[in-house]
Amino acid sequence: MGTDLSPIGNHKIRFKERHFSELTTEIKSVLDGAVFSNAEFLRRFALLENSNDPRSIRKIKTKQDWTIEEEDSFYDFAQDEEIYFYGPFDLILIFDAHKISFLNPPYRYWQWFEMVDDAHRDEWRKYLQQVVKLFAGDRVLYAADNGHHLDEFTCYEGSFEELENVLREKYGKSKTRFQEVAEDYENSYFIDDFKTIDWSRSEPLDDSYVEPDDKSNTAFDLKTAANKDNLKQMKFDNEALHHKLIDGKIHFYHLARIDGLLCVHSGIVGDKETLEVRLDDYAPFTFDRLVEAINIEGFGSHYDILFTVKFDSGDTLHSWRDAITDFEVELKWQGIGQKSGGFYADEKIEAYFYVVDVELAKRLLADAENRNAAKGNIEVYFSNENNGKAELS
Repeated sequence: MGTDLSPIGNHKIRFKERHFSELTTEIKSVLDGAVFSNAEFLRRFALLENSNDPRSIRKIKTKQDWTIEEEDSFYDFAQDEEIYFYGPFDLILIFDAHKISFLNPPYRYWQWFEMVDDAHRDEWRKYLQQVVKLFAGDRVLYAADNGHHLDEFTCYEGSFEELENVLREKYGKSKTRFQEVAEDYENSYFIDDFKTIDWSRSEPLDDSYVEPDDKSNTAFDLKTAANKDNLKQMKFDNEALHHKLIDGKIHFYHLARIDGLLCVHSGIVGDKETLEVRLDDYAPFTFDRLVEAINIEGFGSHYDILFTVKFDSGDTLHSWRDAITDFEVELKWQGIGQKSGGFYADEKIEAYFYVVDVELAKRLLADAENRNAAKGNIEVYFSNENNGKAELS
């Protein structure tokens, strides 16, 4: 695991005794009204970083406001005491009572300090300064997220001023030049007051910042891709498998896409199937529309039966690894189900799947075992989520 840069800025937002809605309304109003002087750099950089993802390209080109992570069963402001804001250009900010945490710029800690292109780094410094200035702040600590002596300060619970005092007591005064930190990473830190930024200079947005479109790459041989066995080997960017009970039979609708290749696979479980494979410049968006359409038709992604494969040892798991991968692929391409996870530690070594037909799933597992010459003892458990009964096969 690498050590990422984790900038932390000060602010003067009053958090105490204020509700989530009041704070988010205030912060959002300020952010939405902000005009970043180097917005074009931020936009072009985000597009470059996401140039292979049509969905992200379209979002970067169209998203103009800042949105929040809404409170739900997983996130409670009263407990977490921080607010996530998602902005234009793939920018993310986290606000709490004492600081603003920046998830951009997306660099490793050492990359930030050893960066040769000062103009590029200064574009990010301009962004950092503009954000803290919006909230009456004026400086940023370049902390680190893990594996570094500054990682303890990414979640520091005191005020920014208290954080500065602790740093000063432990490591002396802040460095004032990036090179000084690079020369002594273990005993130094840098709190940026931004006074060395040359605002008259901007990084050239030349050929290295080519603006991509939101079309998919369609460099596929359609004849080869239309073969089902070839499709099974692909690592799809998106897959969805939905089911619906019609006249006592389980119908499946399986969608898969990668770059500009879109697969529409449907049929009746254990019976017939149809497969359409086509090239589509806007495959991700077509995929999304199809998923929405089959949901409206009453297809769902819920499976009634939990299918568990238990291995008696790590050696057995190793022998069965290819067979289990094969089984997972066949489940999806037979429209029966898909893997949901696993637990691989100590005495408990299990792989979990959801299926709609136990007998077909068991047959596929046996076929995968034979094809891959898997050895060792396994046990298969299955239970209906509606009644909780477990059976051993």
